[in-house]
Amino acid sequence: MKKILFIMSLLCLVSSFVLADERPSESDMFGGTSAAATPAPLAGSTTGKSGNLLASAEENTQIGGTLSNEADYYLTSGVPLEKNTTVNPNVLFLYLDSKLEDDARVFARIRTYYDPSGLTGGNPSASTSTNLLNPYGFGNGTSDNLSTTLQELRISANIAHQAFFTIGRQKIKYGAAHFFNPTDFLNPQPFNFFLPTDERTGVDMIKAQVPSGISNFYAEGIFGNPTTGSQSGGYFREELAYDGVAGDLLGAGEMSFSGYLPKGQTGKAGFDISQAVGDFDVYFEGAAGQDSGGNWKDAVSAGFDYSLKYGDRNTNTADFLGEYSQAGNLAEFGVLAVQLGAPWGWNDITFSETNLFDFNGQSGLSRLDIICQFTQRISGRVYGSAPWGDTAGAFYLPGSLGQLGTRLDVSF
Repeated sequence: MKKILFIMSLLCLVSSFVLADERPSESDMFGGTSAAATPAPLAGSTTGKSGNLLASAEENTQIGGTLSNEADYYLTSGVPLEKNTTVNPNVLFLYLDSKLEDDARVFARIRTYYDPSGLTGGNPSASTSTNLLNPYGFGNGTSDNLSTTLQELRISANIAHQAFFTIGRQKIKYGAAHFFNPTDFLNPQPFNFFLPTDERTGVDMIKAQVPSGISNFYAEGIFGNPTTGSQSGGYFREELAYDGVAGDLLGAGEMSFSGYLPKGQTGKAGFDISQAVGDFDVYFEGAAGQDSGGNWKDAVSAGFDYSLKYGDRNTNTADFLGEYSQAGNLAEFGVLAVQLGAPWGWNDITFSETNLFDFNGQSGLSRLDIICQFTQRISGRVYGSAPWGDTAGAFYLPGSLGQLGTRLDVSF
């Protein structure tokens, strides 16, 4: 009955969208960051030393991935229903994760994209523009846009488990905000929170991490890459965790200070903090720097997260998220989202609805997702979204009336 309802809901969707935070993590989807224990030797084994090393290497190496199939139907003003645009993005991630002795590690991941319609471009696009309705960008329809990119290729090692190093192309995202991250200096484009996972190509760099008690210090050298748009330079970040500071009112929290010095450009500085305030989790993230003319520019994001248990089951929770984001005079956005887990006893179903508002352009976007976790490795969703307000605002595609879509994700 649940699965029939899930399929039928494709025909009656209304506006909104699902939060990136609530979707499966990359470790769940890809297995790339799992920390499996080192297998013990088999009892009674008579294999020689070299054979044991070979067996250990095989047992500590994982190969897997995720296949995602998405279908989207775009409603356009003045266009007959049968002539509206349909696209079919297909994304395949494959990874190899090899854990070596002394907690060293080799990790690689590639991404293959294919859309038979050719109407999407294949590259995840920024979420602060009209591309919200088409997170993979636009294609010209003259080819299927088949492409394969190297997402990650890195080696990790440590010195006496006190200093940790990673060199190569690696995924990285900093900041406390859920939607817009002004301190995410290293990625050349913002994260598109329409996508279940971060599909941006990693950053080529060498990273050093030195933990000390309740703090972590990071120092990173960015190599730069003209293909991905990553700029060479240096980056540092200090993270500090702390316990409650005012009894039950202010609980534990974490703050960080960061700085970025790109080659040939002015630097940037950032600060973020997340803090438990009663039953609320609140956060603030801000960045500042000078443009090419020497003028100071700033960007901030602030928001809250509140969870309410409404039933007897652990999954019976309603989550409320709100965020305000401002980038100088260029952009000013607001986000209000609600997620309802396992309503009416449907333990495999989640409803998620998000509303975005563009204060400068007086436009908005709403999207509703209905998500079904069929098995541990298979999940699906149907969704619908629609812009509203001023048609010249940031959340409108020309003539757009809305979007209907479905997506299936299978990990293996």
